[in-house]
Amino acid sequence: MDKNILAVIVSYNPDNSIIKLYNSINKQVDELIIIDNFSTEKESRKLLKKLSEETKIIYNDTNSGVAAALNQAARYAISNGYKWLLTLDQDSEFLPDTYKTLINSYEKTEDKDRVMIIAPKIGKNTKQFLRNGKSEDLKQEILNLTSGSLIKTESFKHIGFFDEKLFIEQVDNDFCYRLKKFGYKIKVAQNIHFLHKIGNAEKKYGFTLRNHLPVRKYYLARNSAIMLKRYFFTAPYTTVRYFLGGTILGWIKILLFEKNKFEKISNGVKGLTEGLKLK
Repeated sequence: MDKNILAVIVSYNPDNSIIKLYNSINKQVDELIIIDNFSTEKESRKLLKKLSEETKIIYNDTNSGVAAALNQAARYAISNGYKWLLTLDQDSEFLPDTYKTLINSYEKTEDKDRVMIIAPKIGKNTKQFLRNGKSEDLKQEILNLTSGSLIKTESFKHIGFFDEKLFIEQVDNDFCYRLKKFGYKIKVAQNIHFLHKIGNAEKKYGFTLRNHLPVRKYYLARNSAIMLKRYFFTAPYTTVRYFLGGTILGWIKILLFEKNKFEKISNGVKGLTEGLKLK
């Protein structure tokens, strides 16, 4: 594998999962940095201090959102001549040689000049994660999660950086929609998996509950509305699906199953109202 990958972990009050992530990815890349969005919890600061003995950590003096941190990493990668930026959430885990296999698969694709993101697939469970294969089957997708995505740094020249106004929700979707709009591609390996924990998600009566804090419901509704307005004609099905999930359908699940119902829904309504006004 060419020495051309910079990995970034965007952290915010991490737990021990960040240690597992670091250990699983460090030897697969040429450089790994952590950008911390102003963690304040004592135990999280201790974990970061321990990791600072092993790798470079950039401590932000405020939480400007995940998009701003990703842009810091993108500019660092570009200025240091990296071909790829591997973006990572703090609660993912990877098997050895995941990215060696992905790069090898990418090199054999006929349309690789148009491919701007390659990635493994989220494993449904630990058993699937450990059953990774060596398939070169890269399937084209419209959207892909930020964590685990290997992004060509040249893509920022073609379509711009992450939208910092979005702050947290739909940041990855916005970037993927822009790639599609400009004719670029995302390829995801179908039997190379990684583990990823999405917040405090749980299953109840067949529904997936995210259990986000009320402020996240604001950004979820607001940014889903923005995506619908921006990209409906680029990807009608996914923009409508995410819009409904972030508003009406999501609010029904809050009413049925979650705590702090009034605060969460009122934040969502406020976000939707603002999102319909914004571009």
